[in-house]
Amino acid sequence: MTIPLYPKIIYDGDLSPDAVGPQIDATVGKIHAACKGFGTDELRLIKALAYCSPHERVQVATRYEQVHGKQLKKVMKSECGNGDFGDALQLLAVSPDETECDIIKAACRGVGTDELLLYPIICGRSNTEIDILKKKFYKVR
Repeated sequence: MTIPLYPKIIYDGDLSPDAVGPQIDATVGKIHAACKGFGTDELRLIKALAYCSPHERVQVATRYEQVHGKQLKKVMKSECGNGDFGDALQLLAVSPDETECDIIKAACRGVGTDELLLYPIICGRSNTEIDILKKKFYKVR
C-alpha cells in the first residue's frame, strides 16, 4: 500500500467547489486584494498562498477563476513575472498534480532533460497517480 500523494479531491476527480467554505473565499479575497491596483503586495500573496494545504490550493484555484474570471496561475504570472519568485507562486496557484506537470514540462524543455527534477515526480508512484499525471499533463500542455 502506498501513501496517497495527492489530496482526496484529485483522486475523486471531483473538482467542483460545492463544499467551498468561507476560508477559501477569504483566501481568494486576500489574493485579489494583493494584486489590485498599481503594483503587487508580494508579502500578502505569500501569506495567502503559502499556508494553503494541497486540498485548499485546488479549491482556491477553482474558486478564484469562478469569482474573478481569470486563472490564478495566469494572474500570478502577470503580477510576479517569470523569475524564481513568480515561478514559485505559479506552482502554488494550481493543484499539486498540475504543479508536477509544470515541473515535468520544465525538466523536458530545451536540449536533453533534467533527470533530477523528473525522478522525484515519476519514481515511486502508484499506477493511479501516474494515470492522474498523464491525464493532467495532456490536459494542460
